[in-house]
Amino acid sequence: MTAKDTLQNSNRSPAKSSILAWTAGLTLSLLLAGCQTLPFNLMAPPEKPVAAKPDSNTKAANTPPVLEALPLEAEKKTAETINPASNLAPEILSSELNSQAALSLRPPALSDEKEATKIAILLPLTGQHKNIGNDLLRAAYMALFDLGNKNLHLLPYDTKGTPTGARNAALAATGEGTQIILGPLFSTSVSAVRPIAAANNINVLTFSTDDSISGDGVYLMGLTAGQQITRIMEFSYRQGLARFAVLAPQSLYGDAVIRNIQQTSEKLGLELDKILRYPSNLAPGSEELRLIAKEIANYDARRWQLKQQIKKLEALSDPKSKAQLKRLSKRDTLGQVSFDALIIPEGGQRLLELAPLLSYYDVDPTEIQFIGTGLWADKKLTTEPALVGGWFAAPEPVKTQQFQSRFNKTYGYNPPRIASLAYDAAALAGLLALDTRPDKFSRAALENNIGFTGYNGVFRFSTTGIAERGLAVMQVGQRELELLEEAPESFEALIN
Repeated sequence: MTAKDTLQNSNRSPAKSSILAWTAGLTLSLLLAGCQTLPFNLMAPPEKPVAAKPDSNTKAANTPPVLEALPLEAEKKTAETINPASNLAPEILSSELNSQAALSLRPPALSDEKEATKIAILLPLTGQHKNIGNDLLRAAYMALFDLGNKNLHLLPYDTKGTPTGARNAALAATGEGTQIILGPLFSTSVSAVRPIAAANNINVLTFSTDDSISGDGVYLMGLTAGQQITRIMEFSYRQGLARFAVLAPQSLYGDAVIRNIQQTSEKLGLELDKILRYPSNLAPGSEELRLIAKEIANYDARRWQLKQQIKKLEALSDPKSKAQLKRLSKRDTLGQVSFDALIIPEGGQRLLELAPLLSYYDVDPTEIQFIGTGLWADKKLTTEPALVGGWFAAPEPVKTQQFQSRFNKTYGYNPPRIASLAYDAAALAGLLALDTRPDKFSRAALENNIGFTGYNGVFRFSTTGIAERGLAVMQVGQRELELLEEAPESFEALIN
């Protein structure tokens, strides 16, 4: 995974009306273009998956239908079936994994190997990145059990986290007749897999966020910077913000964010007032970071303006001038910065260090809207007053919490956020497998205009291989990350 693979105060609150009501539940759904097959009803017995029957209350044709959630008893039964204390699945048995008892999932027994739909998943199951690879695999098996289709076979292949390992895994997968590939995780591994998949007419659903490797049969399941930027800037536009500044690290991730900010600004007719970059490897407490914050604030010029105004007022003796002089003597600068909103694609300790510097140099968060990316989905940020009221786009928090809870009940620990993407990818592949036609995993099926709905919200793939996603708008609160605007449940235009 490359680096690329990585309301404000009440006086300025946006309208509380949401875009569309979000339907709760544990879901992944789809409507295949030109196909009559509908999604599984997960409440049916696993041995006999049942298609959901449309009725008079069926949603509009442009809304992805939603699968029903597992009832509590069925969820308990599923957890028992994939108890981490049971034996390891033979496909992933290795000396390095024997100590990881949670990798116990086995796909449902196949009634006939020749009739099986084979889905390959390529992940780093050994080596430096084995922990995250195994987390993704566990999530994918959860989806497989939810589908309960005996004719589905999920085949794990170890990429070892290297391009060479990914190439060997792809060769093995295509040699065993796989019909679609989930993964790999890293963009360099995707580049190694692409020609092998293309030669066998197999499409790839990768967990990478590097949009430079998408297209021509490679689809990004990863949550990209572009998806987040488009959502939050459209929301900001609807709140009346027009002039934006960007303070971004000199990294591939920073490059991707700026590129998408420029594209979205041009699309919406917004003004990109200022872009300032800083080295991504600055040491904590760096003087350079302080100077960067001072520069974006135009602090020196604004302080000079204050001093000039004070000199003028000191030469006057009328009561009004004296009162104004008293007020200005308590300030550090005069006037506001030239932008309405400041986008900071940064997270963690660096963001917690940068935010108070901005406030110190008079970038007032009660006047200037701070905006982030998915890196802001971190409860620790609520401890920094300068960030309270900041906006960012992310998957619907209720859905995220539901996935985390299910995973924890099954395996006994909380997974990384990326694990839910493996669930969505496996469920999507499993649902596409319901189609009886030989081209069930074709580009036309993956690129249908209505899209799909999973734990990470509604999404659809374009011909570029990058998913358009319906994300929620979140706000950094004083104690919690707060939902500001719900995620849409379809792709009806948000801006006319």
